[in-house]
Amino acid sequence: MERNNVCKFNPYRSSDLICFNFIKECNNAQNNRRSAEHFSIHLVLNGNGTFVCDGIEHKIEKGTLFFVCEGSEFSIESHNGETLEYCYICFRGRRANELIFRFNIVDNNVLHGYSDMIPFWEECQALAEESNIDIVCESVILYSMAKLSPVKNEKCDVVSKVIELTQKNFTDPDISVSAIADILGYNEKYLSTHFKKKKGITYTQYLREQRIKHAIFLIEQGVESVKNIALLSGFRDALYFSKVFAASVGMPPKDYIKSIQIEE
Repeated sequence: MERNNVCKFNPYRSSDLICFNFIKECNNAQNNRRSAEHFSIHLVLNGNGTFVCDGIEHKIEKGTLFFVCEGSEFSIESHNGETLEYCYICFRGRRANELIFRFNIVDNNVLHGYSDMIPFWEECQALAEESNIDIVCESVILYSMAKLSPVKNEKCDVVSKVIELTQKNFTDPDISVSAIADILGYNEKYLSTHFKKKKGITYTQYLREQRIKHAIFLIEQGVESVKNIALLSGFRDALYFSKVFAASVGMPPKDYIKSIQIEE
């Protein structure tokens, strides 16, 4: 007997760790390759399958905890048409980035042996409803992350420090890879090269992404002045901010503000 998926969505967008949904997947709905718009954390509840992420295949089974990072191409399939059940939560935000790099999820996104988490995840999925789903989702993510061990190696720590400093200071228009290199005592060229190798994008691109994400967060919280949004997001020039925003989001900030107002 085929079991139905359970999809619960979070209407709240008021945290640095923004969770969009809490899904229980039973029907192989993610077997077609897609590009991830957000981070997501998954736990296999039952069955066996294959998780393909950025062209790399991973075997998954009951108790496998696995992650998808923003922008990754992925698919999830059961073995030979068998039932594969798993829960997942999609999330983003400043704290999401901190957690992903704190635990080196980019390089270690498939972890086995977490069957002990299954009762907690299932209880939380059943408990979640509109009045508490934001709290429940955050609890699941933080509890699951707390069970992991932070990676202890110098290169990862360097990138983590860059991420941490950026998250704390990206609204400062003077923050740059040069400024961070001075703070950490590293050569700017080395730090830039290593960051790009580890993250897949330049530091400037990463900084711009964080500022645009914060700008979107401000708009979703009701800030309507483009000039104020630009300044609060680390941009000195509102016109330049509008250009960068449009290139990233696909529309100028004024149009995005209107689209949010229409949704409300």
